[in-house]
Amino acid sequence: MFYRYFPFWYTFFEALGWEVIVSDGVRKKGKIIYIEDSCLPMKMLVTHAVQLKDKVDHLFIPRLVSIHRTYIMCPKFRGAPDIVRLATEGCVPIINEIIDLRKGGNSLNESFLEIGERLGASKKESKKAFREGEKSFFEFKEEWMNRINGLPTRQLFQLGIPTPKIKSNLENISPPLAGGDEEEGEATRFFPPPPLPSPFPIKGGGKEIGFPWRVAFVGHPYNLFDIDINKDVLALSKSLGMEILTSDLLSDEEIDRQISGLSKEIYWSSGREIVGSLFHFLSSGVDGVIFLTSFKCGIDALLQEFIKRRLKVRGGSPVPLLILSFDEHTGREGLTTRLEAFRDVIEQRKTENI
Repeated sequence: MFYRYFPFWYTFFEALGWEVIVSDGVRKKGKIIYIEDSCLPMKMLVTHAVQLKDKVDHLFIPRLVSIHRTYIMCPKFRGAPDIVRLATEGCVPIINEIIDLRKGGNSLNESFLEIGERLGASKKESKKAFREGEKSFFEFKEEWMNRINGLPTRQLFQLGIPTPKIKSNLENISPPLAGGDEEEGEATRFFPPPPLPSPFPIKGGGKEIGFPWRVAFVGHPYNLFDIDINKDVLALSKSLGMEILTSDLLSDEEIDRQISGLSKEIYWSSGREIVGSLFHFLSSGVDGVIFLTSFKCGIDALLQEFIKRRLKVRGGSPVPLLILSFDEHTGREGLTTRLEAFRDVIEQRKTENI
């Protein structure tokens, strides 16, 4: 969730007077800490936490139960603070307040008021920090298309680096604030994405901003943005002429519409977003779709079955679809070969008007 909410978290803690330090664990240590039978993101979490434990006063690992009023997170989010506490031998306090929007009311605000109180801030100071963090989050999202297509992957979440101005294919629709202060109504999701039309409009071709192909990348945020996992697949793709679109642009309503025909409900927030985004992009006029998964992720394995069955019923994918699976042994060379072949398929289909 670092790759989803860091602009909010960073601003919230800085507004309370705390310095925020981000781990650089894997590249510094050179290896991932292994936990038997654990999934890849949990191994990464422990590796980064161990790298930070002697440098900070607190580790921030919230116990994320639900970031959506109706749906839940993968169960491993609930145990993450406990696993890290064991891995770090309890040598550093962990900020692990529960975030569970199923409680209703103003549970999101209340969770961060508790965090502020734990750090010695008054209720007034915490409310102000929450609003500043929320504002920072939405400003960051407004610039997302320019950042992801104009900056190196390592710099995407370095907030001090200005966003380059790029002429995007997407209409510039400014998202309204949502999930705000409790006086303005309760949050139903931990900061929803901008509510773009369904499907969102794509203007012209990628050549307007220097990319001949428009390709949607769908998957868990760590698979998309953690270059220690994906070997910087975004940079490789942009070097091959692909303009990158992500599911951050889609509204809850569009996600719900796309998965409404499934025979079974998907209760995981991430799973709903992934499946709904894939179905949306496969029918929205993009040139290709890339689904990034993690080996040993049970949710991803199940989602692939949902997707394959839906595509089989519909007679296949209307645009090229590539599924890339990552683990700690993934190599850059094989990834490059597959992306080049995928680019060639897109180009051939365009040339032959398939």
